[in-house]
Amino acid sequence: MASRLVSGLLVLGLLTGPVLARDEQQIPVAAANVTTEHLFSVAFRPITENLLKPVFMPTLLADGLRRVVAVDRRLAIAEAPGRLILQRDGMELAQVALPADNVPERWAQVTADMLRAVEAAAPAIAARERETVWRDMFDGMMADMDGYSRYAEPNRAQTERSQREGYDGIGIGVRQRDGLYEVASLVPEGPAAAAGIKVGDRIYEVAGVRAAGLAYERLTALIQGPEGSWVEMRVGASEGLAQRLTVRRRHLVPNTVRASLDDGIATIRIERFNNATQDNVRQALLRYQEKAPLRGAVLDLRGNPGGVMVQAVGVVNLFVQQGRIITTRGRHPSSVQWFEAQRPTTAFPDLPLIVLIDGQTASSAEIVAAALQDAGRALLIGASTFGKGSVQHVTQLPNGAELFITWSRIYAPSGYSFDKQGVQPSLCTSRDGASVDRLLSEAALADGGALTALARYRLAAPDDADAVAQLRAACPAKAADGSAAATMGEQLARTLLGNPVLYRQALSSRHINVAER
Repeated sequence: MASRLVSGLLVLGLLTGPVLARDEQQIPVAAANVTTEHLFSVAFRPITENLLKPVFMPTLLADGLRRVVAVDRRLAIAEAPGRLILQRDGMELAQVALPADNVPERWAQVTADMLRAVEAAAPAIAARERETVWRDMFDGMMADMDGYSRYAEPNRAQTERSQREGYDGIGIGVRQRDGLYEVASLVPEGPAAAAGIKVGDRIYEVAGVRAAGLAYERLTALIQGPEGSWVEMRVGASEGLAQRLTVRRRHLVPNTVRASLDDGIATIRIERFNNATQDNVRQALLRYQEKAPLRGAVLDLRGNPGGVMVQAVGVVNLFVQQGRIITTRGRHPSSVQWFEAQRPTTAFPDLPLIVLIDGQTASSAEIVAAALQDAGRALLIGASTFGKGSVQHVTQLPNGAELFITWSRIYAPSGYSFDKQGVQPSLCTSRDGASVDRLLSEAALADGGALTALARYRLAAPDDADAVAQLRAACPAKAADGSAAATMGEQLARTLLGNPVLYRQALSSRHINVAER
């Protein structure tokens, strides 16, 4: 599907993505033997080599150290040509000479030396957990980058990996109530559900250990284990009714696709993109097609913050048989990639399709919206999207944390980048005075040149503030949660899919021809 591939995971998502409840997959990563030198030598390599825009390493390091010493107001970090100085009340305590090049190992050594000097000067900082000091250092450095490069500490990184890639377990979420642990959620058709465990069941024993009084981390460590292994549990609505069950663990990827069928129209809501999204969309639509021919499908991407990029490409390929899906370009040679639709992957080439978007549709979800719109394959209804058109390269660090580095910008098939400007809908529900009747009338009319003007603004943005302002004013990027615009979008989608002639007319009149791009 991609003509060029690179090592490392490519992910798109908002800075603050969804966080799972306290499920079995949240296991802290032990990294007692990781040194500061090793951690930062691994981290500095993608920063120096992959970052979309190069950073000035002395300032990066100084700002990270300033975040660390902020705990002690008497300490300060001063910059001088070729060196950094640690001060207390204006007096020099220590200094380090800065490397003259960007070799990661040299900058990591300087970082470790300064952190040791800081801890020697400040008992309050020395008493903090290593991970807390490292997190402060990374957070300070990330402030010098773009708004999407970030550091995810080990527990959060583990949760996010589970969301993207899945985890080995039995498929339960656990919570405490009245001093006891109980099952809060179940993965549908997961091992725990198949064994007869129900939401609300109390957990009394795991692997022969009584659950009452156990720390949460200890309990989840007992439940979790390698794929194919077994865990014995005693669970039930009460202790008197508890049963002893043996459950086999397997690899589970959360299903982020919610599907429904009403009057021949399938609604597919994608909450975020993980390693199973493309397959889950395909399976949902095939199940409905087996019952009766579909009149159309609504792909609901409202509120979707993004996720795994190649899964977004795969979802587009389900509906598009050929042509460019996206292009990515950055500073690193390997960031230049292009993704083409492959005919054997296409399962629904002729299914009438409408995509619902809003101001919280971001990243991978914007890839889907832009590609389907440019291909003339779907009508987009709603508000302009968030406008995050960049790719993060993910590096797993030795302490179990992850470093997300923005390394390329995304370009739609028609050549524009939706970074900052977002993807414009075919029919905008967020403008003042918008209504179902007015937008249905608009859908039936010829364009009259407005889309050609829109295309010019798209190509000028995101580096032209005036073009971005024009696009944002044309269709404000509002969230659809609980609003009249959300209901309006759903009504428009069903009306258009219920009227094939009007749908085709709207799709044709709202599409920018290749010659106009």
